[in-house]
Amino acid sequence: MNRREFIAGASLAGVAAAASAASAQCCAAGADKGLRLCLQWGAIPTADEFNAKLDYLEANGYAAVEIPTGRTGEWVLEKGEAFGKAMQGRKLACATACGPSRFDYADPRQNDAEVARFMPVLEIIGGLKSTGLIICPARSKPEVGLKELREDFVTNTGKRLAEKAAKCGTAIVLEPLQRKETPFLRQVSDGAKMAQEIGDGCKVMADLWHMTWEEANDRAAIIAAGPLLAHVHIASRRTRKIPGSDGAADDYRLAFRGLKEIGYGGVVSLEAGWVPKGKDAKGKPIFPDLAERHQILTRMCGFLRGQWAEA
Repeated sequence: MNRREFIAGASLAGVAAAASAASAQCCAAGADKGLRLCLQWGAIPTADEFNAKLDYLEANGYAAVEIPTGRTGEWVLEKGEAFGKAMQGRKLACATACGPSRFDYADPRQNDAEVARFMPVLEIIGGLKSTGLIICPARSKPEVGLKELREDFVTNTGKRLAEKAAKCGTAIVLEPLQRKETPFLRQVSDGAKMAQEIGDGCKVMADLWHMTWEEANDRAAIIAAGPLLAHVHIASRRTRKIPGSDGAADDYRLAFRGLKEIGYGGVVSLEAGWVPKGKDAKGKPIFPDLAERHQILTRMCGFLRGQWAEA
């Protein structure tokens, strides 16, 4: 029995009553809206051209696209207008914008600069009717204490971003990470609590790769977020590759059951790497070409829809 299985078994009794009560409320309010799949921009197996990528998503049954922000927001700032024009007349949604962020500097001026650089990004993604901007409040080793960081984010930096997002018709979406990446925000329920404290313009997401290592029970974590859950990332549960790559470990049915029970209407977005086919003469990995990636994604979609049906 591994750590995850042990903790899940020990914790399940403790969360059962609360989860069942929340589940009953959610089931009364929501229904199975179906599995809505999404790809991040870089995972779409076509040339890097707006219409080609969006055509691929529509032709292959995806519901949405997740766009990058760029390291400083430059992708959205430079390409947002062209992307918006390419999206016109399509059934696709713009899920989230995802990129680096941190608000754990000891110098308040650096945190203020981080807030400032995202303000125009929020204006653009609001115009795109995006679900929101994914935010990670802290990474690695924060420069301030966790209590101080939390208070400042909830009442100052995160609050200002959320207020701006709400005015723009979108949200900031808090992403819990895993312990190798941050000591600060690691569980979905913690993110939901912070989003509740911040108020309008703040949501939380669930990343099933991070949850593999941090959550005792996927279903309970998702139910704890309830209507505050705005987005989901997915990858294989051992190596963070395409779902299905890790065999029996890639079981998402508890998570999918939780999504059904809360009446989740958002998307499940791929955030994963490709399994190398081998190595070249210099020892560098050889990754699938675009045609092979299309085949891999087609199998992934069938695999995930099968688990959704079983959940």
